Amino acid sequence: MDNKRQSLHRSGAVLITVALLAGCAGSGGRGDGSVSPADLAATDESVHVDLIRKMLDQQQYYAALAHIQQQQRLTGNSDDLRYLEAEARRDLGQSAAAEALYRGLLNGRLAGDAYHGLGLLYASRNLNTSVQYLREATRRDPTDAGARNDLGYALLRAGRYAEAMPELSTAVELEPNDDKSRNNLLLLLMLTGDEAGVKRVVDEAGITPDVVARMRSDARNLQARNAGSGVKK
Repeated sequence: MDNKRQSLHRSGAVLITVALLAGCAGSGGRGDGSVSPADLAATDESVHVDLIRKMLDQQQYYAALAHIQQQQRLTGNSDDLRYLEAEARRDLGQSAAAEALYRGLLNGRLAGDAYHGLGLLYASRNLNTSVQYLREATRRDPTDAGARNDLGYALLRAGRYAEAMPELSTAVELEPNDDKSRNNLLLLLMLTGDEAGVKRVVDEAGITPDVVARMRSDARNLQARNAGSGVKK
């Protein structure tokens, strides 16, 4: 989607939302059915935040940052915008800036998300620290399937298979259609030699033989790497 289409989409969504607000008594608008500038600004930020999230999902990190800066200029900064900026900067490899933003959120309502982000940030530099942050993220939001999956995978990479099993199993049950969690669980079952579990997951999900073969290759490589580094199960 180009900038013009994004602008049209955003403006249209704002107008629809404003029209709904104007037609609802007691919905936060004025008593005469009109909408105050404050209501309009709040609505616009909500729509813009959704647009930024979609850009991040589509790996449009620079565009997301530009829209974050635009929204900050229009309505000032907010915890939602700080978090989205941290996510964008982490994905762009701007680790120091991302970490500072995450840490600034640790005492607010987005603390769980911030701990999750820190866990991902540290995954490639200090696995034990990553696990600690991800554990805190799941403690604060036990039903966050993404945090459960990332914690399980970090434990798997550390060779802590027994600890990884409940995390990945929970992630799969929370989000049964998420391929990432399911594949990580399948990888763990292969690493622990649970062939009955492997067959169950493969049959239930209808995983193709070529994907299974690739997963077995990944399991062998990870097992060899863990053995070489002295990691214990």
